[in-house]
Amino acid sequence: MPKVSVIVPNYNHAPFLKQRIDSILDQTYPDFELILLDDCSSDHSQEILNTYRHHPKVTQIIFNETNSGSTFRQWEKGIALAKGEYIWIAESDDWAEPEFLSTLTHVLDKQPTAGLAYCDSKIHIEGEKATIFAAYKTGKFNSDHWQKDYCWEGNKEIERALLWDCTINNASAVLLRKSILETIFPFPYAFRFSGDWYCFLRIAAISSIAYTPQLLSNYRGHTSNVSKKAGYDYLVELFYIYNWLWNNKIVSDQQLIIKAFHAYVSDIYASGLPWEPLRDFKQLRPINHFLYNKMTIKLLRRKLRRCFIKTPATKTRSNTNKLDNK
Repeated sequence: MPKVSVIVPNYNHAPFLKQRIDSILDQTYPDFELILLDDCSSDHSQEILNTYRHHPKVTQIIFNETNSGSTFRQWEKGIALAKGEYIWIAESDDWAEPEFLSTLTHVLDKQPTAGLAYCDSKIHIEGEKATIFAAYKTGKFNSDHWQKDYCWEGNKEIERALLWDCTINNASAVLLRKSILETIFPFPYAFRFSGDWYCFLRIAAISSIAYTPQLLSNYRGHTSNVSKKAGYDYLVELFYIYNWLWNNKIVSDQQLIIKAFHAYVSDIYASGLPWEPLRDFKQLRPINHFLYNKMTIKLLRRKLRRCFIKTPATKTRSNTNKLDNK
């Protein structure tokens, strides 16, 4: 039985598949199986995947005849097939450094209470200089938390970081303990943008979280990333996440949940999402009326301030008129 099961769920990532799969097969850690899944791609992904069919590490290649509409259905399918103690969901457009598995397997072996271990990542966006995920988080949180190895109690990790943002880079940077992962089934099939964040929160609520600052994963950013186009649908998923946090009392101080929720909602509306109160009433209030009320009051106050507080430019014009009238 392999120690690690590597699952590659693919959809229309033909240009990146060879680099992704080769980076898995080039791992210095030898004890793994590779499961390749394709969700009815319309490009030539399946042709590329078939070239690996007879590789000794590949135990399954499965092509869906119709698109499932959910990355997380593919995750669950792969986990059901997996024989390993640990799971690596290697997203099909990313790639890894050769020491990824050897490093994170060692971390989970040393930390039996950890439900997952993750590493730092480089972010690659075409035409831009590569950036480091830890540097972004260090700046946002004004903390050196991601500059050193740690294994934290999950609830503390939530309060410090995961409550405020998905600080676990992405699935490609994570090695998961299968026995913990299976306890959070079924996965949130309806989620399209933040299901990984929700899964990491669920795992942190019942286990420790381990981290190494080693740069072992490479995340490929796209200008067309789905999450950047999510808009209102992303806000709906955010409501479901904070509703789960609130109802399950994951954080000892519930006011922290409200504070984090307000901060995230403010960021979403600041990015240009229009406020539509009737739509919110129909879609968001049924999820959590308390958070809906909090959000609505805050947005209403902000709108009223904008309506009634004069801008500096308005004051200047007013003062000029007074001088002209003297």
